[in-house]
Amino acid sequence: MPNTELMKNSLFYFLLLGSFLLNSCSNDFEVAADWKDIPVVYGLLNIGDKVHYIRVEKAFLDPDGNALDIAQIADSLYYDNAKVFLERESDGQVFELQRVDGKSEGYPREPGVFAEEPNWLYKIDSSVLLLKPKESIRLRIDRGNGLPEVTARTLVLTKLKLRRPDPTNTNSFNFAYNLPTEIQWSSDDSTKVFDVNFIFRYAEFPADNPNQVEEKTVEWQWARGYRPPAEGLIVHSLEKELGEEFYQVLKNNIPVNSILKRVFLGIDVVITGGGDSLNKYVNVAESNTGITGAQEIPTYTNLSEGRGVFSSISKLVQKNVQLTQATRDSLRLGIHTKQLNF
Repeated sequence: MPNTELMKNSLFYFLLLGSFLLNSCSNDFEVAADWKDIPVVYGLLNIGDKVHYIRVEKAFLDPDGNALDIAQIADSLYYDNAKVFLERESDGQVFELQRVDGKSEGYPREPGVFAEEPNWLYKIDSSVLLLKPKESIRLRIDRGNGLPEVTARTLVLTKLKLRRPDPTNTNSFNFAYNLPTEIQWSSDDSTKVFDVNFIFRYAEFPADNPNQVEEKTVEWQWARGYRPPAEGLIVHSLEKELGEEFYQVLKNNIPVNSILKRVFLGIDVVITGGGDSLNKYVNVAESNTGITGAQEIPTYTNLSEGRGVFSSISKLVQKNVQLTQATRDSLRLGIHTKQLNF
């Protein structure tokens, strides 16, 4: 986030709604034109979602106002009469989205400098839109007041498929101390960037009261912003240098407690892939961050006007992957985790 003085001097800022894959992106936009209406749009279509949401907001300069004050006025963040449409370009079918309050949908706005209520989003059920893999979807936004239509396009990504560990076979991880561990999945060639996460699930209970069970998790980020080494790859393999890292992650995230017993339940594998526009959006932000980066991060957008991104994602969740017996033995007796009482 920019500092307070920078926000006051620019008289404009907007925080884009972030997600899983967008943690590496800049969430701030700086605009330097007086009284120009600037749409800010965020939307990621996922063929596996039951409901699709698009965020549409606006940004502008107020030469006589303070951005910190304006941010608390909900009417300053939203268009009064905007209409949002998704068009299937193969047959021209158009679907209008419904404006809803994100809070009532289970998506409250995080507390901060921006007005939290209402949290307007535009919604359509997947049963109405019926997305198909690799089809082209066009976003159209009518802001009202005779303003130009805002448009963008994306290709719908196909579902990802886990190949190793094989969900149709043993479906188990082998974390050997001195050997690399591999995960492999497939996608279509339009998926350009990936995040891979493991969620280690376990049960915990007092040794003298095994009925007082509490389920807990440890999240391990296996890869972030992974891009295939060659264009057009559809099978992806990633390795960690040594399986020992698995036990070190658990040691660093589960406290030693001699009165507690723990039982391994399973590992949920979560892989999220992003389309070309999302990849470019993330890449532009990454290229100008860090100690050698520029002070101002250039903004990428695939909108016809404004700032933001409209793209597609695909999310694979493989629940309850198990561990080989050798890995279970290392979890119970190994140098890093033997005090954790598994």
